[in-house]
Amino acid sequence: MTADRRLDRARGALLGTFTGDALGMPFEGEPPEAVPERLEMLAARLGRGTYTDDTQMAIALAESLLERGGVDEEHLARTFLAAYDPLRGYGSETRAVLALIAVGVPAADAALRAFAGRGSLGNGAAMRVAPVAVRYADDPQALLDAAKRCAGVTHAHPIGIDAAMTQAAAVGAALRGEDPLAAARATATTTELRRRLATATRLLEESPPPHAVAAALGNGSTGHESVPAAIYAAAAHAHFEDAVGFAVRCGGDTDTIGAMAGAIAGARDGETAIPAHWLDALEDGEKGRSHVERLAEQLISCTCG
Repeated sequence: MTADRRLDRARGALLGTFTGDALGMPFEGEPPEAVPERLEMLAARLGRGTYTDDTQMAIALAESLLERGGVDEEHLARTFLAAYDPLRGYGSETRAVLALIAVGVPAADAALRAFAGRGSLGNGAAMRVAPVAVRYADDPQALLDAAKRCAGVTHAHPIGIDAAMTQAAAVGAALRGEDPLAAARATATTTELRRRLATATRLLEESPPPHAVAAALGNGSTGHESVPAAIYAAAAHAHFEDAVGFAVRCGGDTDTIGAMAGAIAGARDGETAIPAHWLDALEDGEKGRSHVERLAEQLISCTCG
């Protein structure tokens, strides 16, 4: 793979996260039938083309990986806390963990204490994991180890961790030009993820509409109810626009399912495959589109080094 193509895919993974997040945000919580077939960037919580906590936490994760040269859980926790902006729509579970970290509770303890020792099985660790895949794409085992460690900062439940590792494997496979669904199925360990990914493989032969995929795989905020739908959307559609559009039209946790499908499809197809009218609409402030592009380039340099 040429250096230019490698960078294009790395940018695609991060900007795909951003694009799917921004496209899905206006429809968060809506049923599949409420999402239009043709998607455009609409004004939402913070305006047109703005991101949610999904992309904000992915940016923070990328910054921590670069500053520390790899995964440093306590540094990552502090980076998440420093980046926290309640206007971005953080979930109650993540807010609870960050509140404990803010008063000095170690990250691993906070991730358990906030959930009475069980840990969160939400999709929050999976939605932000694309930078890990970019950083460790050439070493699948290191990628999975890093994804597990990064997940544990906020999500200590086996399903929450498994969802992050499975999504990371899918993005990593796409970056290498391999089958993301096959990589996901080879990675998943929990019964909940394995069953739904097996169903996703069967659905590839049937090409059901978004509402049927949502019914079969889920469209909620838990890891096992969203990661399979996102991976299916990317695997079932050869073009970025179709993959992300389908993911958002599954309804439910639309910003996160869109972000995760966007990460996979963007990693596979590259930044050049993301429609220009979507990219041009993305916010580009201090930590907007240009910053995300730079992070992708720096993560690739770190990988090559």
